Amino acid sequence: MAEAETSGSKKTVPKGGRKGGTLFPKTGLKEALEYSAKLVSKTHTGAQPAKTILPGVFGSGGTPGQVRASALKQFGLLEGTPQAYQASKLAKDIAAAPPEEKPALLERAFLSSKLFKDIFDTYSGDTVSIAKIKQQAQTLKVHPDSSDECVTIFVASALAAGLATADGDSVTLANKGAAPPADSETPPASDTEVAADVETTQEHVDETVQQGEDGADDKLNMTAHRKTAAGVTVNLNVDSSSDPDKLQKQLELLRKFGVI
Repeated sequence: MAEAETSGSKKTVPKGGRKGGTLFPKTGLKEALEYSAKLVSKTHTGAQPAKTILPGVFGSGGTPGQVRASALKQFGLLEGTPQAYQASKLAKDIAAAPPEEKPALLERAFLSSKLFKDIFDTYSGDTVSIAKIKQQAQTLKVHPDSSDECVTIFVASALAAGLATADGDSVTLANKGAAPPADSETPPASDTEVAADVETTQEHVDETVQQGEDGADDKLNMTAHRKTAAGVTVNLNVDSSSDPDKLQKQLELLRKFGVI
């Protein structure tokens, strides 16, 4: 009898639910973005309760729907409580963004997962094996029974975000901050940061062009402003006496590095 009571008092973990350990999205970013688009449409006029959102957006009012909703929350695409779920600003920005602005937004979504960010930061710019990523996931307290699933979703999500490439059992993660920021609230870059960005892609692009019979210096002036996630805007002010060949070389270098 005592044994029956003991077994009856045990808590069972629902299929798809947590087994303990560090939380991670149980839905990959690519699939999460599909749900996110539905969520943006569903909550366009305002937040709605879980009893509407779970079956209407995630296709299930039970555990599978809750697991998918949790993944969107971890990716920063869903906010609110079960009484009032709605699409986040990030989800709306992704849904409305032109193609050139999406990479930075997808990076933000991927890195919104604390665990995925920790793993990415550890191996940013490196090529590592699946086994190494799994080892790091377990170091970060992912349950051993869930570590394979975690690594699979991490890699698939990094690929969807454009932050990784895969070759067999090896994964190469992009350098941290590779995608330009796309948050409208991000403050503009300082003059020093802009100068560093331009110098990285075009060394000595603002060199002085020596010209003129009187020995005066006519400069190729360049002013850069970080406008949007699309990149850097460059304005060139060229004196009419500048050497055409010299100017052509400068323009070719700018084009080569994608500045213009």
